Amino acid sequence: MPLYRFHIDATAPPQAVTERLRRAVRKRPGFGEYFRTMWSSRSSGGPPFIGSVQDHSFRIRRDIRYRNSFLPLVWGHIVPTPTGARVIVTMFMPPFTLVFILFWLGIVGRGALMVKSASPAILWGMFIFGIALCIGGFIPEAVKAKRLLSTIVLDSPR
Repeated sequence: MPLYRFHIDATAPPQAVTERLRRAVRKRPGFGEYFRTMWSSRSSGGPPFIGSVQDHSFRIRRDIRYRNSFLPLVWGHIVPTPTGARVIVTMFMPPFTLVFILFWLGIVGRGALMVKSASPAILWGMFIFGIALCIGGFIPEAVKAKRLLSTIVLDSPR
């Protein structure tokens, strides 16, 4: 299932990289804020990520204006290197979505393998559709998040 790992090497010290990330991340919205903004349009000028940034680690996700159950969770940590800092990132599918998809694919796959009376083509089609749905919902969002994160981490001080 979708899991994407990479690292970004920056010439800035770890503290500077952490501050760059903090400027690009806002706190998770509370229920009241989420409910108020559900039907109204939000401004696009805010930070591109939601989550938290600690001294040497972060847990974030992109702040999107649409629904996507496959939006990657982005976890990472910042380690010092002789030339600056390395940001090690892991992106993965939300656990509830992953469990649901695995359950659904398991039921459909078992049905496709065990069916005796009818053609299992429909079940195999559903199985392939489920995999394509996961990949098609996760990969483009992971690429966008990686691009944004790289831009933030490698940004020169202003």
